[in-house]
Amino acid sequence: MVGTKIKLEIVKILPFGCILGDEEILLPKKYVPCGAKIGDSVEVFIYTDSQDRIIATTLEPYGILGEIVFLEVVDFSEYGVFLDLGIAKDILMPCKNPQRYAKGSKIAVQIGKDREGRLLANQKLRFCKYYGKPFVQFDAMPYRKTPLGFECVVCGKFQGMLFVNEVFEDLELGKTYRVQVKKTRKDGKIDLKLVQKGEVERLLDVLRQNHGKIPITKDSHPQEIVRVCQMSKKAFKRALVHLAQEVGQDEEGIYLR
Repeated sequence: MVGTKIKLEIVKILPFGCILGDEEILLPKKYVPCGAKIGDSVEVFIYTDSQDRIIATTLEPYGILGEIVFLEVVDFSEYGVFLDLGIAKDILMPCKNPQRYAKGSKIAVQIGKDREGRLLANQKLRFCKYYGKPFVQFDAMPYRKTPLGFECVVCGKFQGMLFVNEVFEDLELGKTYRVQVKKTRKDGKIDLKLVQKGEVERLLDVLRQNHGKIPITKDSHPQEIVRVCQMSKKAFKRALVHLAQEVGQDEEGIYLR
């Protein structure tokens, strides 16, 4: 139960909180929904407090048991680093030489438990194998950049790859992006591609981010268009056709009218 989200019934209401379920788990008063009464069901996340007692919270954790998430370093101990899990208690990632991590940096970890049932974060990621269909869309989180591209966590449990020659924008590690399954490999890993914004919308975004003007025209070199606009030259020309009324062009580039 520890590390999971579950719906439990309120069986007692006390001055300091509610007692939930047959296991009699405490939900502290500050997390009790307004107007709650005996018999109501409450969705909670289960963890252990600083005294190793099982306790509940209605706060939304950044991840649950088994999930791979990107968590921020908030403190250090002789046993490792503490990471922000989004609840009242931080989660420990055991490691040697914890000071090599900077406070405020983020680390891709998998949420697990120790022998005593307490939540722990582990840098050794264990992925599930994906044998689903191609062309399905998921949310994915890049967690490491390699010469091939960006290694991603898909749905918190699968491993995928966004190849660098198919990425036309700066991706942020730990940020969630919408992706599509291109190919499923025999080892259960996934080849991915980004689900891009529409060409017109992307070009308008670039113009707005650059005060309404960019030094690019339909005659610019393809690599320069990719660098500035994160799209191919063909896509750029198509977008210009659709934006003929909104976008003008002169010797210095294109601009919002």
